[in-house]
Amino acid sequence: MTMKHAIAICIVLCACGSKKPKTNDEGGGGIDMTSHGDTVDHSGSMVPPEKMDEITRLLDRKRPTVSRCLTMVVDNQELPKGSKGKMTLGITISTAGHATNVKVISSSLESKPLADCVIGKIQEIQFPDLPKEYETTYAYAFEAIQ
Repeated sequence: MTMKHAIAICIVLCACGSKKPKTNDEGGGGIDMTSHGDTVDHSGSMVPPEKMDEITRLLDRKRPTVSRCLTMVVDNQELPKGSKGKMTLGITISTAGHATNVKVISSSLESKPLADCVIGKIQEIQFPDLPKEYETTYAYAFEAIQ
């Protein structure tokens, strides 16, 4: 193995979340009170918590693959050895389970090839079918060790 390939990459899950639906029902029953006091039941179109958990697990499992993006960028000398940082992504998942919109919200590693690689890896994931489009954020921390 060459020194170029001996770089160990550590990647740590930093954050994951989603946009919380707006409801006036704090119990999470899916009832939305309109300004006229009418009630509309949206519970059938909410993303169930177990689907959210599955999405998080799928993003967690992608960490080793995503870490190879940093290895590639360091090997190509686009970032220096010993680079470390955090990248937060905004992800929209369609009802068919595809990441239709993945974008870098923030990153301490300024590298378009790294961002493009990470986005491509996330777009490869087959997420579960959902009752409605789901928007979430997810952050990866990278560290290249010589």
